[in-house]
Amino acid sequence: PQIRNACNYISLHIREKLSMDVLAREAGYTEYYFSHKFKQEMGLSVSDYIRQEKVRRAKLLLSGTKMSIQEISGELNFGSRSYFSSTFQKETGVSPSEYRERNRKS
Repeated sequence: PQIRNACNYISLHIREKLSMDVLAREAGYTEYYFSHKFKQEMGLSVSDYIRQEKVRRAKLLLSGTKMSIQEISGELNFGSRSYFSSTFQKETGVSPSEYRERNRKS
């Protein structure tokens, strides 16, 4: 349940800068134990999970809003548009603008 709660926390706070310290504290674990337990239960590291969640949220924003790619990058705390674009492309195989073209809801 602690790891599930951490996943829910990540989802609810995806627009914020998430740190291992805060997540471990939320779960009531040390950072080391939380990191190990998370990977064991989820099959991927905390940072990989957060990245996947951010890309999942970005997909929703790209297909369902008129927000610019720059705004989405800022909204999800990517730091820069180029970092957002390269991360998005690595995760999905397409650029954010290509994804938007293919998935835009009319």
